[in-house]
Amino acid sequence: MPTTISFARGAPHPDALSGDLIAECTRLALEADATRILSYGTGNGYPPLREVLASWHGAEPGQVLITNGSLQGFVFLLESHLRPGDVVAVESPTYDRALLQLKLHGMDVLPIPLDGDGMDVEALAASCAAGRTPRLLYTIPNFQNPSGATLSAERRARLVEVCEEYDILIVEDDPYGRLRFEGEDLPGIWRIAPPGRVIFTSSFSKTVAPGLRVGYLVSPPEIAGDLAAAASRTYISPALLSEAAIHQLIVTDRLEPNIAHVTELMRERRDAMSAGMRHMPEGTAYVPPQGGFFCWLTLPEGLSADELFEPAAAAGIAYVKGSDCVLGGGERTLRLAYSGVSPAEIEEGMERLGAVFSAAAVTS
Repeated sequence: MPTTISFARGAPHPDALSGDLIAECTRLALEADATRILSYGTGNGYPPLREVLASWHGAEPGQVLITNGSLQGFVFLLESHLRPGDVVAVESPTYDRALLQLKLHGMDVLPIPLDGDGMDVEALAASCAAGRTPRLLYTIPNFQNPSGATLSAERRARLVEVCEEYDILIVEDDPYGRLRFEGEDLPGIWRIAPPGRVIFTSSFSKTVAPGLRVGYLVSPPEIAGDLAAAASRTYISPALLSEAAIHQLIVTDRLEPNIAHVTELMRERRDAMSAGMRHMPEGTAYVPPQGGFFCWLTLPEGLSADELFEPAAAAGIAYVKGSDCVLGGGERTLRLAYSGVSPAEIEEGMERLGAVFSAAAVTS
């Protein structure tokens, strides 16, 4: 069996991980604040980092909760502010782990279609007008996982209008927004919405290192306290050392060069995957993402990414089935992550995958 090339995991390539950088920032953190870092801390995270993150978002430090990756904060939100049976709107497709948590917590998931310009906000408005109004809407507006799509400026403004009209709380999950390859940055939903409408969440897993497990939420004051209480019920203290290392990364001006480095690595891999699309069977739909880690394929009629999952695995290729990212259907779709493999591996992997799909196309 050939060595597996994995397009399944949305993790940075080892070339994007700098042990020397993290070691230096950890050393600086311990020199500056060893006693506090090595002691128990408050459940909502390392105070100096909370102050920096609050300044980024025009918020108060009390609105910031630092978490063990951003998904943990989403779980705290579900447990503290929603009840089983509540309607939660998501893009379709959406992040499979967020979808899993919604199911595990008994939420009534409302899928909203998505295209190259992001969520179809008019479909959300139509659902609300028909009487099915979500309490919460979860969106990844920039280089969405799994589709790679970005919500357009016009749709962002319209989304805020709809959520204001129907009193819907928005969770803006933005771990990929800083990894833009081309095009102009778009204003975040947190920035354009009235106060109290949006919870912003992100992490340093994509821009620095996933093993540090530093994510965060910025919430309206009336929600932030409940989230901090949920964290304190879950653990006595978070991992202050990694949070303090991230703080040093920021205040010593090392973060921006690292983001630029990671962005260039991801751009090279996106370009390699775009070039590898020539191996796909005719009729395969693909829109090159302008940033982030992922691309989304729709196979021609008659082909099923679900059915071809095992043949692809036998050829040494792993991917995420699109059907894992939707409530129903999606068998013709798949997510390919270019983030964790080299350009050479991408070329070889796309050739192998294209051979599997093309062989199936001939017999379908």
